[in-house]
Amino acid sequence: MEFFIMVLLITIIMAIAAFVKGIIGFGSSLIAIPLISAFVLAPGDTRAIVVTINLMLNLYLLIRADTLNLDGIKTFLPLIASVFVASLVSGFFLTSFNNDAFNIVLGLLLILTALNKLFNLSFVIPHPKRYFIPVGLLGGALNTLVGAGSVPVLIFLGNTDLKKDDFRTTIILFLLVLNIGSLGSFMINGAYDYTLLLIALGIMPVLLIASNLGIASKNKINDALFQTIISLFLLFIGLNSIFGWL
Repeated sequence: MEFFIMVLLITIIMAIAAFVKGIIGFGSSLIAIPLISAFVLAPGDTRAIVVTINLMLNLYLLIRADTLNLDGIKTFLPLIASVFVASLVSGFFLTSFNNDAFNIVLGLLLILTALNKLFNLSFVIPHPKRYFIPVGLLGGALNTLVGAGSVPVLIFLGNTDLKKDDFRTTIILFLLVLNIGSLGSFMINGAYDYTLLLIALGIMPVLLIASNLGIASKNKINDALFQTIISLFLLFIGLNSIFGWL
């Protein structure tokens, strides 16, 4: 019964996160990770199952993609390569990355994302390609240690003068490589419970339905208001992750 309740809670939380992402296009990991780690699983297992689910979703999106922008892949190869290396290597720090560090780093990511959305921060990063490797290293490390490494990378890419078409499909490949690296790192360092893989496989149909429902609801919801509500929620749980109010 306890196992059933655990799976049910994970399914509900991940479905809500997938639904929200379907509407506003961001936030699935940032919603799921703090809620699952607070109420269901330990931080280590939380990041592992979220990475597993994200990997499956990225694979699904890649299969559904009509084409891949080969020129875009060449352009972003330093970013893709560096994120893969960092996601693997950072696994050796998993044992020293305790729950307090997990909560602080996650909280900072939540606050960064919330403020970015609330204040609609927009700027242009000149010569973005020179930052591909350091941004990739940061994203890979954060994905393995926290489970949300795509956040700084997507914020970075969204504030460059690079053509969106150049990385719209390439970003799917980037996220796939990112999560493959993190999952491989968990396995290499013995930080992966294979029961989580079975859970992820079992709940995936529900998450796909929730995501598609979110996409279908996009035009029926006040997007600006909904984004503000979600951003305030992320800000609150980010502050809570750092200061432990609850």
